[in-house]
Amino acid sequence: MKFSSLVVPVVLAALAAADTLHYDNIYDDGSQSLDVVACSNGANGLETLGYTDFQSLPTFPYIGAFGAVLGWNSAECGSCWKIAYTNAAGKTTRIHALAVDHAGEGLINLSQEAMDKLTDGHAVEFGAVQVTATQVAKSACGIKK
Repeated sequence: MKFSSLVVPVVLAALAAADTLHYDNIYDDGSQSLDVVACSNGANGLETLGYTDFQSLPTFPYIGAFGAVLGWNSAECGSCWKIAYTNAAGKTTRIHALAVDHAGEGLINLSQEAMDKLTDGHAVEFGAVQVTATQVAKSACGIKK
């Protein structure tokens, strides 16, 4: 019985991780072609699902780069993430964002609009914030496959 009580916290910790969130204005440009991101083509690419540019994605502008995407054609392309940010007053805001590109380990880069939503309009002022990112079903981001 003690073994099973140790397994549950480890599994839950693997599903949610603390990350540093930045914004990158490239993800705010809806006309930007998917050809400029790691999750463009290939078997795991978003173009194979019929998407062509950022604005064609169901969660736009809540898109960006995640450490879970290891590079071009990563199995994590198109993964959906619930991102939670808690401000200094203890208020937590959550959004869902779609992984379309690669970021370094422990990093998330989203559109400024997405970061503004999380930080109540303070993306530029804050520059970077700590968030908790939890991978959820792709359907939460409107991806059917």
